Amino acid sequence: MRKFMRTRSAAPAPLAPLPPPAQYPANGLNGHTKTNGHANGGPRRDDHSTLSRSSRYWGGSGAGAELWEDPDFPASPRSIGERASGLTWRRPHELSSAPLFLSAEAEDAAWEVEVGALGSGALCAAAAALAPTPRLLARVVPPQSFRDHYRGAFTFRFWVFGAWREVVVDDRLPCRGAVPRLLASTARQGDFTLPLLEKAYAKLYGSYAAMHAAGAAAEGTARALQELTGGIVQSFSLQRQPQPLTLQVLHSAAPRSTIIVATPSEKESTWRRRSGLASGQAYVVTGLARVRGGAALVRVRGRGAWRGAWARGSAEWRALTDVDRDALDARALHPDEFWMSFSDFACVFARLELVHVGPDDWMREPALHARRPWRAVLARRRWRRGFNAGGPPEATETTGTNPQFHVSIPGCAGAGKCHVVVSVLQQYCPRGRTRLKAVGFALYELPPGGTAPRSLTGLRALDVTHWSRAREVATFFTLPAGEYLLVPHTRRAHTEAAFLLRVLTDQHADIWEVNEDNLIVRSINAEFPDERQPIPPELRATLVKLFGKEEVEEVDASELRSALRRSGCGGVPLALCRSLVALRDARVAGRMRAAEVPALARLLALWRGVWARHQRCGAASAYRARDMLRQAGVHASNKVLEGCVVRFAPKAQLAADAFLLALARIHLAHERYRLLDTKLKSNPLSLEEMILMTIYS
Repeated sequence: MRKFMRTRSAAPAPLAPLPPPAQYPANGLNGHTKTNGHANGGPRRDDHSTLSRSSRYWGGSGAGAELWEDPDFPASPRSIGERASGLTWRRPHELSSAPLFLSAEAEDAAWEVEVGALGSGALCAAAAALAPTPRLLARVVPPQSFRDHYRGAFTFRFWVFGAWREVVVDDRLPCRGAVPRLLASTARQGDFTLPLLEKAYAKLYGSYAAMHAAGAAAEGTARALQELTGGIVQSFSLQRQPQPLTLQVLHSAAPRSTIIVATPSEKESTWRRRSGLASGQAYVVTGLARVRGGAALVRVRGRGAWRGAWARGSAEWRALTDVDRDALDARALHPDEFWMSFSDFACVFARLELVHVGPDDWMREPALHARRPWRAVLARRRWRRGFNAGGPPEATETTGTNPQFHVSIPGCAGAGKCHVVVSVLQQYCPRGRTRLKAVGFALYELPPGGTAPRSLTGLRALDVTHWSRAREVATFFTLPAGEYLLVPHTRRAHTEAAFLLRVLTDQHADIWEVNEDNLIVRSINAEFPDERQPIPPELRATLVKLFGKEEVEEVDASELRSALRRSGCGGVPLALCRSLVALRDARVAGRMRAAEVPALARLLALWRGVWARHQRCGAASAYRARDMLRQAGVHASNKVLEGCVVRFAPKAQLAADAFLLALARIHLAHERYRLLDTKLKSNPLSLEEMILMTIYS
């Protein structure tokens, strides 16, 4: 396995189709009705806006109606999130005579940003990086206008843990000074796309201060790219990464559906100022080339004019032959694109983000069609204590219970190695503090033609990651044809968390979760005497011993409990006896044949013996539930096993009576399903019968 990089990042997935832009009813916005002209029926607070009570629509249709004010993110210090004096809130038409929103004439220049005092440099960089992919940007920033259907509200979308979340804000923006000066980030003069996007992002995080804090973190740009694209985002420091490995990453990512974003260091230097690049801005790698003499070049798009080696007009550029110079010119068609040497690239830029875009978004964005698309597999799962929170490979007792995914890469002639991106994203909430767990995954190589064993003992781990308390742990590597086992895990066993597993491959690969069918391997029906045959003498003698008389034909749950105690089964809970009676009571009479009691006692002894082999100090670990069920003759799927642990194993401990009750319920469910399947072939099932099957168990 050749591994390019392991990263910690903020968060691909096949994405849902873009919903149409929100349409607001004439009597209100965002679901808020109006009472006496005020949104949401509440009194208007004068300190929320500098607009007068008679504020009207600016331009467009609907003159005479009032502009919407967001009650959930008001124009007040609460939305700032910190002490801020002297603030006023202004709408765009109070700051510009002709405000614009993602104007067609400024599509490129709109993202040449200046970060404001309350702004987020991470969001600005991420938004600028999406300029070359306008369809992806349009999903986050749907077409809207200050004229057509203008109501003072704007809609944006952000990706949060696998789903697109719509955020609606009003257009009141924070300002300061007698002559209002916008405190949000700005772009082209008069274009308010970025300030409004920034306000929606601040609302997603709860306040401008919370947004700023999230963006200031090391993975801030990666988080913003994740929330604007929904892709798998990897982030790492170029200063800490060996240059040969960085070049290898670029060569692997550039031909594929991956947006490569580079950001210079925010620390200014004389050399960097002379280079012509702007610190804190986002630059996108759009291609690679190698010229005669072996120099590796990187094609970059972004703000500023590169004045270093290989810039147009430089000594290196003039030394090229006309053919080579024309070839490079033909590949850098955009005015903001330029070439630079890889060595300069690795020195000038501080961080690199790879945004791996899923196949649905590849189809959505024409700018990516020249690149090779990824194939995607997505699974939402949860680590649950006692069931599958098995921990890292070092936790040998439980690690085999973790969720397991079989990866099969078939060998294709001429295909070469398969490029693979694996991401484990844990559940988080942008607003409020989320206590992140240390999560990761292990990748094992399976023997040729082998199936995934539940026990991982003896398997060779190709890669193990469990060192990051980040939202997402992602790794980009290559694999030859073969069989592999992917096991997401937490760093510590028994840690509960929900997670999203995403796997991207550039070749065909079969990926499925390791699971079992629900089967009864050892049928208990064979253990009971046939009611059509006479009772054998030895069985009759046993019944006399249990009940003190021969003529007992049927018993209820209480009588069964007494008989089992006399047969040597010890104390048996009444709830278990009721389930055992229901298991043998097809007539729903609340009674079972007395002749079946001895067989039932032997069955309980067998089940108790299974539990006894796994118990320690009076309880068995719930992580052993699958093995215990197998030894009792039952195979259970992952979901059924999880349900058993939740229902019968509090605190991840399985008591003897709980284990017996779980087995009785599983056998009863199989018997009811068999009867149901037989009945449905001839007659439909009535609601009454369904209710009886559910409550009488």
